[in-house]
Amino acid sequence: LLTGVVGEFPELQGIMGGEYAKHDGESEKVWKAIRDQYLPRGMDERLPETVEGKVLSLADRLDTIVAFFRAGIIPRGSEDPYSLRRHALSIVRIIIEGKLKLNLDELVEKSDGIVGEHINNSSSMLNDPLRFIFERFRFYTGALHVQRDDVMSAVCETADKRTPLDLVDLLDQMKALQAVTVKPEFDPLIVGFKRAQRLVEKEKNEWVRQPVNPALFQHPHEFKLREAWEKNNQLVGQLLVERKYPKALESLVRMKPAIDDFFTAVMVNADDPSVRSNRLSLLKDIDELFLLFADFSQIVVQGEGRE
Repeated sequence: LLTGVVGEFPELQGIMGGEYAKHDGESEKVWKAIRDQYLPRGMDERLPETVEGKVLSLADRLDTIVAFFRAGIIPRGSEDPYSLRRHALSIVRIIIEGKLKLNLDELVEKSDGIVGEHINNSSSMLNDPLRFIFERFRFYTGALHVQRDDVMSAVCETADKRTPLDLVDLLDQMKALQAVTVKPEFDPLIVGFKRAQRLVEKEKNEWVRQPVNPALFQHPHEFKLREAWEKNNQLVGQLLVERKYPKALESLVRMKPAIDDFFTAVMVNADDPSVRSNRLSLLKDIDELFLLFADFSQIVVQGEGRE
């Protein structure tokens, strides 16, 4: 800034700082990080070369976005004079393409804690920085990695329940889910899942959920569905912890026959209130098992509109 070089040649922002730092004898890690602080500048620009450069660029952009949001200066429509969308997209690119295993929620929270010492929170702030960055994540994912919007919605819908909020992890889940949607048994499985979810949702004010009691089962397919749930509940949870998403989805897909047979043979709304309540509790267990992976109600099957 003092030499005026960047003022005359704005494309040298960062580059000149790196050159001066190198000239002054700073270590290679330091001058390269300074050189790459403003990278990437767009969708096609290269990423910072070093881990230190990625960290510096992330810190700078998070600070910028959080500060503007705290001041109530938020992009509206096509207006984005301070390029906050570009900053958010760069954050996403650095994390995804750099394969950085970071908790985005924690990063934003720490940035807000630092910025909050200097800028009071604006009462006009309608959105939060985390949601803003997450929107750019969906844009980036849809543009380059995942063709189905419903797949993105299914995974993103449960993202706020995830700890940590890892963008690399979420993208891996989306890719695994998109891959399994081409299997012939997938759409029928989703139809069965949605039927279970709708029944539970429709009756939620008419019954009190209790632990499933096998002593109240009256049909073999109730036992069969319960057995399938017991077999897969812990397994799916463990596979998700291990980030083996294709295997977790395979386990869910294998439940299709038990779900189909249950709905073919069993009347959920039985006359006996205890039996009816027990069957709804069983379906609720199935619903929650699927929700461990994603909100499958967002998935659109052939011949069906978005619900």
